[in-house]
Amino acid sequence: AESILLSNNKNIYEPEVDPLDDTNPSMSLRPAALERRVGQPISGWRRALGLISLLAAVGFTLATVWLLLTPQEESAAIPPTQIVSQAATATIAPVVDVPTTIPATSAPGVTVDGQQIAQLPTIDPAQAAVLLATPIGAQTIANSMRIENSVANPFTTIPDRPRNEIIQYQVQRGDTINKIAELFGLKPETIAWSNERRIIQVLREGDLVNIPPVDGVLITAIGTQNTIASLAAQYAITDPMIVIESEFNNLKGLSPESVPPSGIQIFFPGGVAEQISWNPEVVREEGGGGAGGSSGGFISFAPGEAGSCGRVANPGGGGSWVRPVDAYTVTRGFSGFHTGIDLSAPEGTPVKAANGGRVIFAGWNSYGYGYTVVLAHGPFTTLYGHLSQIYVGCGADVAPGQTIAGVGNTGNSSGAHLHFEIRYNDAASDPSATIPF
Repeated sequence: AESILLSNNKNIYEPEVDPLDDTNPSMSLRPAALERRVGQPISGWRRALGLISLLAAVGFTLATVWLLLTPQEESAAIPPTQIVSQAATATIAPVVDVPTTIPATSAPGVTVDGQQIAQLPTIDPAQAAVLLATPIGAQTIANSMRIENSVANPFTTIPDRPRNEIIQYQVQRGDTINKIAELFGLKPETIAWSNERRIIQVLREGDLVNIPPVDGVLITAIGTQNTIASLAAQYAITDPMIVIESEFNNLKGLSPESVPPSGIQIFFPGGVAEQISWNPEVVREEGGGGAGGSSGGFISFAPGEAGSCGRVANPGGGGSWVRPVDAYTVTRGFSGFHTGIDLSAPEGTPVKAANGGRVIFAGWNSYGYGYTVVLAHGPFTTLYGHLSQIYVGCGADVAPGQTIAGVGNTGNSSGAHLHFEIRYNDAASDPSATIPF
């Protein structure tokens, strides 16, 4: 009925999309009814061709199934299972040295296109097993260039040669001169002698600090009449040519009698400048009778040092001030980098307490003072350095003028003398302003 309708009246059925359109993805095969609609019936030779193709496909499928099901002849080669069995049952004796020359056995002859091929060398199966069982050793290449990455610190590069120039370091929060010196493998004095002396008392975050390559003294010439020879002698260098020829300086062409240009930096490797008095840490605590700087508080001087008495009750201020040494010669006064006064006297000369107080430090001090005694007097402290003997112990109460030690030459000292300091609330002050010397 459908074919009659399509052939007699084409206006009865008109789809929106022509099913014969090649762009229609839903029509891959054309129905016979639609072929007849356009007046092109399927011919007989097409049907015959389709039947032949179908028969060929069936025949190919049957041939494939037959080949898969037909058993094959066994190969003359040794089955894999047999090879595995032989390797598993072979006994491998421990071998320390593998022979460098492996004897060859004859392989079966091989004929290719009627020509005899030369026999290829082979080895005994046991020897092959030994070689396979020998661990692979690491190979070291002589004089090889190698760069290794450090997992612990992948961004640190250690130079192959020493630094030969003066650099600047920016002070970080918590830095001290001792920490900076340790960081660059230098003495604290080298850092102090190569910068403004005020850093000894105040080291501020952000300061740029000169860092010499080795220990010594760095100065800036100011255009005086001082020759290189006189400057070298001033910093304890006997041969001025050491300074002129140093790779750290730019003094080529100058002589020991030359006056260096003003503004030029000169480094004296191994040089020594003035003695420096360092400031150990002082800790004050409130307690008992009032603030830490007054009677009743607690005080610690250089905690952690061998001579420190630890946390000691502060007894408060004493009476009148007296000179710590009766007979003396003032060899160095108070300055921004020398926090006390040096009183020269024979070794063993009695050292007296300058005021009444309590011993808060008695022993060796690693800040350059050598054997040291420190007394607390309320907001004041007094320090007695470079001693030869100490006659008082931690926590002892002393009266003004009481002998507490003997003059010595210990620590950073160039001769027998007493280094004497007076500090008010732990800030160094000029002793001459309190006691007339």
